Amino acid sequence: MIVNLAVALALAAAPAPAQPPVGALPGSGASVVAKLSGRPVQLSSYGTAAPGGQWAWNPAKRAWTRVDGAVGVSPDERRQVRLADRAGGAPKVTFLDRRSGKESEVELPVPEDPEREGQYLRTLWPTWSPDGRRLLLNVFEPGGEPRSAGIVLIDVPSLEARFVRIEKALITVGGFQWTHDGKGVVVRWGKNGSSAVRRYDLTGAVTRTWHVRGRPAASGLGAFSPSGRRFVTACTSLEKAACVWDTRTGKAVTQVKLAFSPVWGPTLGWYDERHLLAPVKDGVGVVDLTGRVVETLVKAGKKTTLYPHFERRG
Repeated sequence: MIVNLAVALALAAAPAPAQPPVGALPGSGASVVAKLSGRPVQLSSYGTAAPGGQWAWNPAKRAWTRVDGAVGVSPDERRQVRLADRAGGAPKVTFLDRRSGKESEVELPVPEDPEREGQYLRTLWPTWSPDGRRLLLNVFEPGGEPRSAGIVLIDVPSLEARFVRIEKALITVGGFQWTHDGKGVVVRWGKNGSSAVRRYDLTGAVTRTWHVRGRPAASGLGAFSPSGRRFVTACTSLEKAACVWDTRTGKAVTQVKLAFSPVWGPTLGWYDERHLLAPVKDGVGVVDLTGRVVETLVKAGKKTTLYPHFERRG
């Protein structure tokens, strides 16, 4: 008992894993150009055009490693989740405790696809809640149009999963996103060119609709600023601008012109209360609410296909 307690205390006191260093991102033609440690966001993974594939940061090896499927890292950096592509059978996610090395697999309670015998509805984009106590995954309805069947919520650390039916939301890039307090989710609703943003509680009930343009941002600290007073959407054709909205009133605060690139993104979300994580002239960086570039974090060539995945840190 004393030994086990000592081990538990040592694990609890373990320092947060190191962030990726300045240097090249394998298989991409892109590079980290700024020190990432100590920031409110973490670069946890990135995707490239084939044959580059998907890469995740491995803090134990202090190296980038190839992975199969989408990866997400909890805000405290302790847990990594991976949703692998599967040809058949119920979808599953694998949780990795980055301190102990223990892996746990969770089968997702996703409905079967009525249009494909023996298959399940498409499930994408594992997204951690701000406090790291839950994981969210988007579940698509059958067919090609990007509409939702619902979401899967997994409680951590119990790893109990449940399906919440939320039908017909427009799940474009990023899909459902957490509110700043983790007590609800938001998603685009309507159709391209005429949409709103809806908020749901964790039972699937609608609690608010903002009649604003664009999709909720999905990168960095997410759609909501740390205080929750504002939220940001990608709000124009081809996502060439970000719109910031007042959460209480739903009124526009500002519109920020973005450095559009068809191959670097889409990357958009809060960096802190006064700055956004967004595409910049030569990659991805930090911009203020006037659109001024404060810092470049990742540089990518104009012909480099790069999909960096930044998440919040606790």
